[in-house]
Amino acid sequence: MEEKKLPPLQVEVAKVKPLICGPEYESRMILDHVITGRDNVIQMNHGTVKAGYALGGATHEEDEIYYILSGNGKLQLDDKIIDIAGGQVIFIPAGVFHALDNSASNEDLCILTFWRDWRFNDAYELRLKEWGKSFKTIDED
Repeated sequence: MEEKKLPPLQVEVAKVKPLICGPEYESRMILDHVITGRDNVIQMNHGTVKAGYALGGATHEEDEIYYILSGNGKLQLDDKIIDIAGGQVIFIPAGVFHALDNSASNEDLCILTFWRDWRFNDAYELRLKEWGKSFKTIDED
């Protein structure tokens, strides 16, 4: 069975409502199966680790990709800590513990994260619980 042809889609990131995950992190779902209307679409998230904060980290059962948009910080990958900065792409294989650290910076660290499927994004469930859906604009109440 052939999938229905979908129209192109343009998302203005600044108009996507962020999910506030405490003072240290905010997450904007900018591409998923709901927004595109197609299952099996790569899921994309715009995340901001606030200046002066570090995130606890996690290990996932699926690969994840980070594209660092701006800022700089540290990324723990299992037992190794690397410096990260805008313009870098990091491939995080399934099973690798990873944690972002922006605690030494006075500038926010902005990243795009990519997953093969929306079900692998921890913040996805939080959006559903808080908003009843995965995507909201800043104009929605």
